[in-house]
Amino acid sequence: MQVWRRNIKRTGNEYTRRTALSAATAAYLNKLKDAKEALCVYRGKDVVENCFDDLKNHLDMKRLRVHTAEAMDSRLFLQFIALIYVSEIRKTTKGHDKLKYLSVRDVMEQLETITQIKCSGRYGEVLTEASPLQRKIFDAFGVALPT
Repeated sequence: MQVWRRNIKRTGNEYTRRTALSAATAAYLNKLKDAKEALCVYRGKDVVENCFDDLKNHLDMKRLRVHTAEAMDSRLFLQFIALIYVSEIRKTTKGHDKLKYLSVRDVMEQLETITQIKCSGRYGEVLTEASPLQRKIFDAFGVALPT
């Protein structure tokens, strides 16, 4: 097996760029102290990457035709942000004992029925009554329900 090497002058911009990239990678990897933490980070990234590959099957990304490149970039960016939220929901529910049996879709369906009603007069804004499961979900995410 032949190994190809690339010669880079130490004074060139390419050398500076490559050393900066490798230093940033090494600094990031040195922050992980043990194998268990590194595995958790890897699995978290793997979930987001796999979901990003499957965007055509989820999150309404079935049709990719748009009129401009800017619209496509915007659409992909919003979908990537949605995947970050999905990953965070998954991580929070798996870390909570009473919610670990729920999928992300189940959590979203439970929270769909919470509605804020604006009333004129002394009542102001009122939330619909939350079920016990919905209260557990809000507690797991650290969101206080108004009384």
